[in-house]
Amino acid sequence: MNFKWLNKQGVRSDTGFELQFVDRFTMEYREGDRRITVDVESGVLAANQPAILMGPDAFNAWDDGLELLPEKQRSVLGNVREALAFQGLGLSLE
Repeated sequence: MNFKWLNKQGVRSDTGFELQFVDRFTMEYREGDRRITVDVESGVLAANQPAILMGPDAFNAWDDGLELLPEKQRSVLGNVREALAFQGLGLSLE
């Protein structure tokens, strides 16, 4: 998967999704016209790697309330993990 910077706070994958930091504590995952808004915090993983911290249920539903099936949740989580890695960030689900 390849990424392109949208701006200093967001990336777009060649598969079509986007990950954008809206502010210090909010991130949006977008696929087409669908969106998941996630509350996040900054943190650090082992070896002092900067990371984003979020709740384990962050990708249970789209913003419109439509729930994601477990397979789709895993797919979105994988996409987010790869997009963050491209930005030099790790991910911790707490």
